[in-house]
Amino acid sequence: MLTGTLWPGSRIASFAALAVGILLVFLPWSGLLAPIDQALREARFHASDRQPSGETIFLDIDSASLATVGVWPWPRQIHANVLDTLLTLGSAEVVFDIDFSSASTPEGDAVFAAALERAGGYAFLAAFQQQAADGTAVVNLPIAPFAAQADAVLVNVDGDGTGLVHSVPAALPEFSIVSVAKALAPQARLTAPKIGIDFGIDLTAITRISAQELLYGNPDPALFANKQVVVGSSAIELRDFFRVPRFGVVPGPLVQLAATETLKAGRQLTDWGTLPALLLSLLVVGAFLLSRLRQVGLTQLCLIGLASALLVETSAWMAQRLYAVTLDTAIYHCTVVILVIVALLIERTSRWRTSLQQQARLAYLASHDPDSGARSRQVLLDELDNHLASGEHFGLTLVHLGRLNQAIVSLGHDVGERAASEVVQRISRHLGMVPARIGSDSFAWAQLAPLNAAQQAEVCHSIGLVLDEPYVIGGHQVILDTCFGTATASDGLASAAELLRQADVALGHAQTHGLKSAPFDAQQGELINQRRLRDIALRQALQNGEFYLLFQPQIDLASNAMTGVEALIRWNSPTLGHVSPVHFIPLAEETGMIVRLGQWVLEEACRQAAQWAWGGRLSVNVSSAQFMLSDVVGSVTQALSKSGFPAHRLDLEITESLFVRDDTRIISELQQLRSLGVHIALDDFGTGYSSLSYLARLPVDKLKIDQAFVRSLPDPHHEALVETIILMAKRLGMAVVAEGIETAHQSAYLAGLGCEVGQGYLFGRPSTPQALGFEVSTIQAA
Repeated sequence: MLTGTLWPGSRIASFAALAVGILLVFLPWSGLLAPIDQALREARFHASDRQPSGETIFLDIDSASLATVGVWPWPRQIHANVLDTLLTLGSAEVVFDIDFSSASTPEGDAVFAAALERAGGYAFLAAFQQQAADGTAVVNLPIAPFAAQADAVLVNVDGDGTGLVHSVPAALPEFSIVSVAKALAPQARLTAPKIGIDFGIDLTAITRISAQELLYGNPDPALFANKQVVVGSSAIELRDFFRVPRFGVVPGPLVQLAATETLKAGRQLTDWGTLPALLLSLLVVGAFLLSRLRQVGLTQLCLIGLASALLVETSAWMAQRLYAVTLDTAIYHCTVVILVIVALLIERTSRWRTSLQQQARLAYLASHDPDSGARSRQVLLDELDNHLASGEHFGLTLVHLGRLNQAIVSLGHDVGERAASEVVQRISRHLGMVPARIGSDSFAWAQLAPLNAAQQAEVCHSIGLVLDEPYVIGGHQVILDTCFGTATASDGLASAAELLRQADVALGHAQTHGLKSAPFDAQQGELINQRRLRDIALRQALQNGEFYLLFQPQIDLASNAMTGVEALIRWNSPTLGHVSPVHFIPLAEETGMIVRLGQWVLEEACRQAAQWAWGGRLSVNVSSAQFMLSDVVGSVTQALSKSGFPAHRLDLEITESLFVRDDTRIISELQQLRSLGVHIALDDFGTGYSSLSYLARLPVDKLKIDQAFVRSLPDPHHEALVETIILMAKRLGMAVVAEGIETAHQSAYLAGLGCEVGQGYLFGRPSTPQALGFEVSTIQAA
């Protein structure tokens, strides 16, 4: 995430935080979080495992006991036998969790009443409250003969029988009936009308003896001595079961024993429910919004959320273990998860928006001059080629702004470029079209309506009056002299580039003869003839050995060590003298000579570099025309094979114009080159018209920032462009090379942005291998 500016998704974060807050208020009452809270409570109970007191026993009327007797309800004589036997074995108290609210046989009831009398008040009988058919509450009590001999105790549980049981009623005050737990632990202090059961107490450790063993076996008196016994059933047939946390489905008597053990341990749980976690969640939502505004990173938020969730859960466990307080914390954990998801979505949205802005910026820069706002040279040529292809007749005007470069030198780059921007605005207002910037001090535009020479001169005169008006910029007055050259598209014209050259010839004629404007005519064809002579000389130059290579160093900006060189071709003609590559390279591309010339450069550069006692990289330029007219993969393979130069040290520099056409063959060839180990560098990036939508999937390893952007640093506009290109390259996993570095400040600035390699006059001009300190090695380069 970018820092230093207002977080781009702050408004989204505000709305998201508000939505989450509203959701949190209603979520606890939806029931959606209940399963999570139940699972968390069970986990806390497991982590708070406690042993029971050992003072209670569950005498279980299980299925085996029912089968032995053969009937249910049992005859009251059997219950009397159970009670007498338990007291004989030394049991302290006996609770029957069995319904005695209706009479049996007179003989059986009399026998059981006598047994209760012999118990002397140490026996308790079950009472329970249930709902009648008309909805009224009915309390079922033991029949009078039994009630006269034994106290009734409440065996109800809280809930409707369909959910988890967490508590039992402490008493029925209107009937003066206490619960089983209170009867067996009379010394315990009740803190609420309900006894919250601590299921951290291990119910499986409570002694459990089958009634069959007591009645028909040989029970050990030591097991029953001074123990409180709850008699009840676990038989499936009697359906006295409840779901409880941690232990799943247990018989009703075991729930009463759990409550009893809870009171004996002083662990009556108090349920604080969801409210504490809900309030904390709302605070976290507010903190989330504040963190978003302060641009806290997504990873940091995730770590904070995880740590806080662990802290909350640990606190809930400690509150239960130390203070017998239960909390529902699922709402907090859900809040953390939701906020992390929201943060992730906002982060992705922010990155997507940033990417779109960068692409839009680069798309604009690919077709416009970033300083003046004019269209690029290539965009104009493409437009003119389209007009030529459709057979249209039109004119082209080229204007030179005298003293603009002088203003840049004397008053500074910013003042000069602001003047150029004003030129573009004046032309746009006057002609209703945006001109293209052809050079640092020249602009061009097309006149789609055919004009004769006189009309063209009139247009140049009128726009000249507009452009010659003074420019007041930053307290400086800039005066420019304009000079125009025009050319008209005619039948048989080869290309827009040829038309532009004709306009340039006309402009040169006007400047030479002191004219305000001049059209191109046949008399100016001498310049074209010179181009023809260069063409002829070029065809013989390769055979005559007139070409040679110079090498410009490429420097690691971090260590200032030379890590590579770029091979640059030069031409010394015996008839024309030193001819600039600016003149003969385009000519070679147009005539097809570039195939042979490019093959020679590739083989000669590899041959020389292979002989140096040096392990750096070699960069060789490959023209788009070479890909169109020849087998570049075969040429590279041949050069490497002949020279023995290792493929992994070779960089092939291509230009953006290579991708004007959606040519799958070119993509395939680049991929084949990379499979050989060769690296692909995109040269002069930012000045052409590559499709940005393809850039992410092009087989490119490096981006070379065009020197036009680097040389103007520290211009703020170019700084923004360079930063954008480097950031984009890093995200695409590409290395970055900056061309045209001329000052130490530019070098330091680019290094600080993460640009790895620099090239320019600061480090060295194109030189011979000997001038760069390379010596021929006697060992083949590895």
